Amino acid sequence: MMKTKLALLAAAGSLALFSAANAQDSGYYGALNAGVVFDSDGHDVEPVAGAYPAIFDTEFELDSNITVSGALGRYFENGFRGEVELATRTQEIKGMPGDGLGFAGFPGVSGDLSATTLMMNLYKDFSIDAAGRITPYVGVGVGAARMRPEFDNIATGVIAADVSDMAASNMIVVGDMEYTPAIQGLAGLTFDFTENMLFSVGYKYLLADQFEYGSYVNGPAANLSSGYDAHELTVGLRWNWGVEEPVIVEEAPQPVQMQTCFDGSRIPVTQECPPEIEEEEMMTELDPLVVYFDYDKSVLTDAARTLIAARAEEALEGDVSSISVSGNTDTSGSASYNQALSARRAAVVRDALVANGISSSVITVEALGESNPAKPTADGVKEPLNRRTEVEFSF
Repeated sequence: MMKTKLALLAAAGSLALFSAANAQDSGYYGALNAGVVFDSDGHDVEPVAGAYPAIFDTEFELDSNITVSGALGRYFENGFRGEVELATRTQEIKGMPGDGLGFAGFPGVSGDLSATTLMMNLYKDFSIDAAGRITPYVGVGVGAARMRPEFDNIATGVIAADVSDMAASNMIVVGDMEYTPAIQGLAGLTFDFTENMLFSVGYKYLLADQFEYGSYVNGPAANLSSGYDAHELTVGLRWNWGVEEPVIVEEAPQPVQMQTCFDGSRIPVTQECPPEIEEEEMMTELDPLVVYFDYDKSVLTDAARTLIAARAEEALEGDVSSISVSGNTDTSGSASYNQALSARRAAVVRDALVANGISSSVITVEALGESNPAKPTADGVKEPLNRRTEVEFSF
């Protein structure tokens, strides 16, 4: 039953990893890890049915030791990544107590148990800070373990002080290897050193299916069966490569023909000047205001200040009820940088409106970054018409 469950988990994990592999390619990585596998007991050792005439029940008591692993992986969308991991750990057998034919008597068990695993791991990374430098993760892995028990309780050259001591301790000799399905759970944190190097601290729980191996118990050959699980703490380094960077094509700046509007402001000839508003007893509509900025700037020109002052006066005369201020950028630069730049452009226009008598309580501000171009362009294009803040008035 245990092998059936592990096989189903392996199939499900393989399907999940295959599905993730169809996501957009976003780079590859390699990782090296080292850590500690903790001492443990409760790893049952028992004879396979019919392999030995007497029934006994004992277990491995394993010491702590070093574990090392390496992995090659790939990043996917939505914080997922997958990898193939090769890991190994060897633990000394401290003892094999138990009922029936135990092996704890003189001269005692000496040897070790090694577990080498080849796993397919699927992770989910979670960003918890704006800079993305600290990233918790959880993961699950499925694969196979090569189990190598190698131990005995024969002390060569040691003579028992009392023959009864030898009789009380059953002889066992094991030197074999077996493959078995395995699963593991993983969790931890990664910290960015640089854009392409990360440091990780993690926890791993490995569970291998029951495995069988040959032995000699008091002389005759006998097949034994054991289980294995391990708790590990690891640290490691991860290197990223093959990350797809957006290609920014620099275009030669094109001269923009400008026109002078009635209020003294200068705007591109492709845009219409704001109409002159005749005074009415009650204003019900005021055309939107568009303020343009120089490349990578959020500073108002004198003409823009004059235009904002005029519109603020008209809005006050019409008893404006709400004003919407939306900052925008072109597509040159990264999306995160443009988001912040559009927020600064919206803020200076809002401050200018407040300085000209508009109450801040009626103004809402929105930073749209490069998502709302007046003139659609490819990524990385410097477009004057898109470097703007739009102001809409409601009465």
